[in-house]
Parts: sequence; structure tokens; C-alpha cells
Amino acid sequence: MTSFKDKLDKELGEAPRFSQQLQERILHNVSQEYKQPRRWQYPAIIIGAVVTLFFLIIIGPWKQEDSSKHATIIELAQHEVKQFTSAYNWEEDTFKAGRTGWILGQQAYKNDSETKLIANTLQKAVISQKDDDYYAYRDVWVEFDNGQVVQLKMFLNDEQLAFSNRQTNIFYKVEDADAASAFIALMRKDEKDISFGEMFTFLIIALLLVWLTEKAIRKMFSIPKEPKYINTGHQRTTFSARFIQGATLILFNIYGLFIYTATICVFLAVFMMSSIVIDYYYGREEKRHYISIGSFIMSLALIIVFIIYFS
Repeated sequence: MTSFKDKLDKELGEAPRFSQQLQERILHNVSQEYKQPRRWQYPAIIIGAVVTLFFLIIIGPWKQEDSSKHATIIELAQHEVKQFTSAYNWEEDTFKAGRTGWILGQQAYKNDSETKLIANTLQKAVISQKDDDYYAYRDVWVEFDNGQVVQLKMFLNDEQLAFSNRQTNIFYKVEDADAASAFIALMRKDEKDISFGEMFTFLIIALLLVWLTEKAIRKMFSIPKEPKYINTGHQRTTFSARFIQGATLILFNIYGLFIYTATICVFLAVFMMSSIVIDYYYGREEKRHYISIGSFIMSLALIIVFIIYFS
């Protein structure tokens, strides 16, 4: 080491590499840098998440102008039915059916036999007074070939069928017993009874697969598990993101927005992307964002399976 230093000194000389003036200038700049207030360096994805989610609440894609609110279903039934959807819902003050592809847990009907059946059923409906014996059973969203749509709440009283138009609040009873029986049979045929055991089993399998994915990625890329957070900024950013996500989750549940496919997709996308960005911002040297990416891919696959199986 000494001989190497001697040779280096002979070539470069023993004079200081920096002048006294330059050293003082460097020290001054460094000291000024530390005196400057530290800016809030949390990833912009958090702000983007809040804006996106609340923007979705205000102008959600499920909102649509209904041009049929002044027409009776008897008048509308004179037009051909293009398609209709149905979802189980016993609550009278909510509606859970809508355009195909936008709502989870509903059944879509587009076959000629099905559309002709509901058209015939609506043609046999007459305006009536609602009896207390009727109970809400399903929501039915109907689109006609002229572009008009109507939201109907389906009521049952034993084998008697009735509808209530949500736009006009007019109550209709189906007087034709054969038409009523055929439509009720169609609705009951496509009922899906998702038990708590099925949901619990799916949740356990999903958590296990995500855990195995994380474990495999950590082993493959030698990503340390501890410390959990790189620094205080990493911890604060993670907690802030989780708080915003939790508050949004509660809001969406209160307003019943999780029946909409768009809501679920946007929420999960923002949730997972925020984790990826935070891990990349603070732990890219340790490749921590690989775990978030792997978990995102696995979660996406599980969501697709969930929608296919439970829809």
C-alpha cells in the first residue's frame, strides 16, 4: 500500500488536489444544502389516488341519462326488448342491476326467447296499487331497441308477479298467470346462492397464493424481509396511503359502489400501483417493488377468477 501511494504521489504530486478557496466553496454549498427545508417527497401517486377515486364517485361511468322516465312500461313494451339484466336484491331503496359488463353479480339476457318473454310479461302488466303482501325480490334493467331503458323493481306475492318503475314510482301487476310463472321460473333458474363457506374458502386460498408469491419472489431475488421500512419517510408514506385507501373503502361501502366493475377495477389498480410506486421509490436498490408487482399480477388473476365464478 505504501509503495503504491509513493508511486501515485510521484505522478500526481503531493500538493493538495483542491485549492483552499475551492474547498471553502464546497463546504459552503454543502452546509447551505442541509440548511434548506426538506420538501415533502412522498410519491405523487397518493394524490393521484385520492383525485381519481373521488372523481369516480362524482361522475361514475354507471351514471346514464334515462330517457324513459316519463313513459309507462306498458308503452315501452310495445317496442322490442334488446336486452335485459337482473340481480337479486330484496332492498326496495337500492337498485343493483344495470348495463351489461358494468355490474357484478347480475345475469344478462339477450336471447330472443328471453327478450320476448319479458316483453310479453310487461305487456300483460296493469297499473295497480301496491299491497303489503308483496316483497321485493330482484332488480330488472331493460333496454329497448329504440335506446330507451327502464329500471324495474320486481315484487312477488307467492306466485303473483309485480313491477315498480323506479323512475315514475308506478306499481304494476302482471295479470297473466302463465306469463308471470314463466318469468319467475326464468329468474329462479339463474339464482346463485353463494354461501359463506365458499367465500371464506376462496379468501383463504387467495391469501395463501399471494403469500406464496411473495415468498417465492423474495427467495428468487434475495429481497430482505427486515427491516420492513427503509426509513421514516417510507413508513409515513405507507401509512398515509393505507389510511387513504381504508377511508375510500369505507366510503365506497357506504354508498354501495362496489357492485360496479369500474369501481372495483379502479380501486384495485390505484391500490396496487401505489404500493408498487412507493416500494420502487424507497426500495428499488433492494428490488422491493418486485414483490408488489408479483402480488398485483396474482391479485389480478384471482379477481378474474372471482368474477367468472361468482357472476
